[in-house]
Amino acid sequence: MGKKRRDRRKTEYQELQYDFDEAKELTVGQAMRKNEEVKAGVLASDSILDKYVKQHKDEIEADKFSVRQEKKEELVETQSLDELIQEVRESQEGTDVYSEEVSSSEEITTPLFNGEDEKGMDPLVVVDEFLSESSKEVEDNENLFLLDQNDSRKSKKKIFFVLVSLLLTMIICVGAYYVYRQVSRSTKEIQTSQSTSNSQADSEEFNNLYDAFYTDINKTALKNSQFDQLSKLKSLLDKLEGSREYALSKSKYDSLASQIKAVQDVNALFETPVLTDGVVDTNAKAKKGATFTETKTGNTELDKLLNKAISLGKSQQTTTSSSSKQDSSSQVSSTASSETSPSTSNSSSNERREASSEVNMGLSSAGISLQRSVSRVPYNQSAIDDSGNSAWEFSPGVLEKILETSRSRGYITGNQYILERVNIVNGNGYYNLYKPDGTYLFTLNCKTGYFVGNGSGHADALDY
Repeated sequence: MGKKRRDRRKTEYQELQYDFDEAKELTVGQAMRKNEEVKAGVLASDSILDKYVKQHKDEIEADKFSVRQEKKEELVETQSLDELIQEVRESQEGTDVYSEEVSSSEEITTPLFNGEDEKGMDPLVVVDEFLSESSKEVEDNENLFLLDQNDSRKSKKKIFFVLVSLLLTMIICVGAYYVYRQVSRSTKEIQTSQSTSNSQADSEEFNNLYDAFYTDINKTALKNSQFDQLSKLKSLLDKLEGSREYALSKSKYDSLASQIKAVQDVNALFETPVLTDGVVDTNAKAKKGATFTETKTGNTELDKLLNKAISLGKSQQTTTSSSSKQDSSSQVSSTASSETSPSTSNSSSNERREASSEVNMGLSSAGISLQRSVSRVPYNQSAIDDSGNSAWEFSPGVLEKILETSRSRGYITGNQYILERVNIVNGNGYYNLYKPDGTYLFTLNCKTGYFVGNGSGHADALDY
């Protein structure tokens, strides 16, 4: 037996080779355990028990040594096991328990060395009872190790499955969120596109109706016939609310609404509309007691027309007041003239005829509505009443030259015109020249011959 054990150990040491190719595939922990097994002499063919015994050799031998020492002490005390057994057999009747102890003792006292096997044997003897207990302990430890290893594997598998499940859940959630975002974005883009298309169509309809309120592309005058369409324009504006065209469209609507109101307010001051489709009706009569104030809408051209209409109304009120005064003065004059001698009356009549022959005033303005509101020089009734002032006298040839120019330009024909005094400024008398129907042509300076009207491109300032 000793020879077999020696051969086995020799074979073990020969087979314990640490293959480099195998080692390089191991982790640090696996390499450390492999090194411990090599040092302990563990072979790949060893059973779990053999591996355990080899790796815990020192502990087992220590236990063996302790047991051997105890047995030696027992042998010394009892002298020899044979004598002890003999004495026990002779002195007492054996019991089952004592017999088992004796039987165990016999096994324990089996010779530990036997002839030539003695050299090949280890110096320690493992008793059957100890081997049985050690084997059981090793087996229990191995079972525990296997259970722990199985539990560890199960735990790792469980953790792995949990992680995989979490990962899959996250992937599904991310995928679902991505799909949701894409669908939401697509829906939003479609809605935005539809909204943009709708708002563009509504904006185009709004602008078309807005343009229809004006007589020209420059939007200088309003069409009175379109005023009742303002509510429809407001409905189109409401459709644009929330769109990027809304702010500009609302600004247009507010401006248009204020312009329409201004025209309607001014027209209400006259018996018939004074302003229609951008044209001032000079024949419109101002209502009695009407109050005329300057109006501004922000539309420069329309404001000019409105102010002309307002000036017309004011001039009519002034003319009415002046006519009343003149009527009163005429009555006084007629009374005084009746008391004057015929010679004096004839003398005054001759003077008036001479003055009239000096200045050809053209046609009478009686019954004609003159456009006094657009005069370049404001009317001054007190200056007009000062008829004897030398400022009203024309410089030689001035009136004739002005009339000739007017005829050549087609303003008047022959003596078909109306000439009316307006004001005296800086000692110069200013007259207005009208067509026979009362249309204003221009204002002229009777001293210098300078004249200017309201037409486009004419001078903006007078000569005073």
